[in-house]
Amino acid sequence: MEGKKRRGTGRVTLADVAKLAGVGAMTVSRALRRPDMVSEKLKDKIDSAVAELGYVPNSSASALASASSNVVAVVTSSLADYGNAETIAGLQEVLIPAGYQLMLAESQNQEEREQQLLETFMSYNLAAVILFDARHSTATYELLANAHLPIAELGAAVEHPLDINIGIDNAAAVYALTEHLIALGYSKIGLMCAAQRQWVSQQRLRGWHRALLDNNMSTTRVLGSYAAANFSTGAALLPELVLNWPDMDALICSSDELACGALFECQRRKIRVPKELAIVGFGNSDVSKVCFPPLTTVAVPHREIGVQAGKALLARLQDEAWQPQKPITSILCKRESC
Repeated sequence: MEGKKRRGTGRVTLADVAKLAGVGAMTVSRALRRPDMVSEKLKDKIDSAVAELGYVPNSSASALASASSNVVAVVTSSLADYGNAETIAGLQEVLIPAGYQLMLAESQNQEEREQQLLETFMSYNLAAVILFDARHSTATYELLANAHLPIAELGAAVEHPLDINIGIDNAAAVYALTEHLIALGYSKIGLMCAAQRQWVSQQRLRGWHRALLDNNMSTTRVLGSYAAANFSTGAALLPELVLNWPDMDALICSSDELACGALFECQRRKIRVPKELAIVGFGNSDVSKVCFPPLTTVAVPHREIGVQAGKALLARLQDEAWQPQKPITSILCKRESC
């Protein structure tokens, strides 16, 4: 049922819940704050109205009478991640001078945690929501739909975004990386993946797969793991790849950390890189530049993603025209590992 929306926010109000439940607003407020003070029958009726309307109590009392806000909620996978920190810096570069403040939290790549964080954030009078992911739980989709706020999903381009989507095309980036290897003469190219966000890994797998098929090459040399995408996982997976496909002449890793782990294992096994096996990564992290040999990799313009997302949100918040943009171009960093 469509409830009356609050001026300027589009969100369901306490009065909407009261109207649907057939009681007064004070009764609803009392039931939500002190459920022990109302009867079970009345509580069930109010809970049913809350669930039907998707109402989230607003805990910011000072903002209850205002239709405007300067707070933007940001849920990122990790605040310690270099790329995420750069994206946040780009967001701040645009939004803070415009008078907006960012409220930050990390989901640790857990859909349930993301949902819980958003439920907490929605109790404030938000101006917008920024997510560093594009796959969410069913409850999160419903929560965001009921919020009627500008929503930006950052990092990777997706086919069906909730609202604003700013990021790179992962499939296109790995396609270009694979084509680079093929142009250098490599023909037996493997792929190593680990426990990153599954939908991102699938995009990168799709780019690798399509590039090989376009060049009539085998797509069998692929190995994944549910372990973390770190040095240890890269070192642990390399022996299985080499055992299963001893003719493999190049290896694409879905992160620089995996690639460096595989590189260290090659050095331990006296496999010469790139003469016997080329290794490339993804991310252009600091370690990719200082390992030996330095890694060929893909650089993601994280700060640019943040800046473009900030500009898009600002346009929406100021009721200015904004058109969806093409994915931001990633950068191929050619180094000595291939």
